[in-house]
Amino acid sequence: MKKAVWISFFFALVVVNALAEAMDYFANVQVAMFYRLTFVLSITVVAAIFAGSTLLVSKLGAERPMSGQFRPREVLACLEMKKTRCTDGAVAGLLGIQRNDLGRILGPKRPASSWVVSASTHRPTGYEQDEMHPDLYQNEQVIDSPEDLKKFIYACRKKQSA
Repeated sequence: MKKAVWISFFFALVVVNALAEAMDYFANVQVAMFYRLTFVLSITVVAAIFAGSTLLVSKLGAERPMSGQFRPREVLACLEMKKTRCTDGAVAGLLGIQRNDLGRILGPKRPASSWVVSASTHRPTGYEQDEMHPDLYQNEQVIDSPEDLKKFIYACRKKQSA
């Protein structure tokens, strides 16, 4: 993110100076250095705020409950405990995220995250055999809706607390 801020700063500096030189040349208007610096600093502040907020969102997004009550880690642990596969659409729906963001949220491909599968093939997408859990196909059941997954997680919580 630091690189993006510096690139924005230097880009703003070049653009502001080019505009000021063009005004000097074509309109015979002297642009004060104060205005040049003010514009460059405001562009830099906007770039820093954007970069900082992007970094903050990416850091906080991984482990906060997306829909308010479920964490990705809890979903994976429950699926592994019950040795049950679940479609990526059901998990994304439960967490309140887009299906495209699910891979980033679940992290690197590993046996624990291989319980999340494609709806069409019921296999984890893009996984090699050594990245899949050995018990992945032990259970025929595949959860395919967020509502069913929610019930499944609640049952898992009850079993863990008992």
